[in-house]
Amino acid sequence: MRKELRNQRNDALIRQYGSDILHSDEFETALSQTHHHRSSVGVHSIMTARAGLTICNVINKTRFHIDERMIVRISLLHDLGMLGRTVRYRNKFMCGYLHPKNSAEAAKDLWDDIDKKSVRAIRSHMWPLSLAIPTSREGLVLCIADKVSAVGDRFKPKNRQELAAVLE
Repeated sequence: MRKELRNQRNDALIRQYGSDILHSDEFETALSQTHHHRSSVGVHSIMTARAGLTICNVINKTRFHIDERMIVRISLLHDLGMLGRTVRYRNKFMCGYLHPKNSAEAAKDLWDDIDKKSVRAIRSHMWPLSLAIPTSREGLVLCIADKVSAVGDRFKPKNRQELAAVLE
């Protein structure tokens, strides 16, 4: 029950802070592109936002503060640079290495007033594979949440129907 309540809270925040992204054409494409063999880029991004908010909830109980709005938005945008990856990238390694930069560029198109901190967070989410190191708390949370979500994609994947409440 506790997990269900946490997911409901997180899903409400994802809808509140990321509705424009969730309803974009790019995100619709992301929901149909396979990712981590058993998920989609869109579902993975939503699960990354959920994980990021869970991490924020723990950290925000301390004297540190993580911007939940930023976590939601950078999580939803962090992998959009890999859309069309079979055409864009030579192989999986190049996709893993280059998509953070392309995701940051895609984010600029979907988030009009995106700040440099958010762009840097998206660019560094593949650390340590990429050489860009997270330079903010939000960037570090995104990096960790992305890895947690990737593991979940492999072992306990969600599908679009299971996340229908977020996408409404």
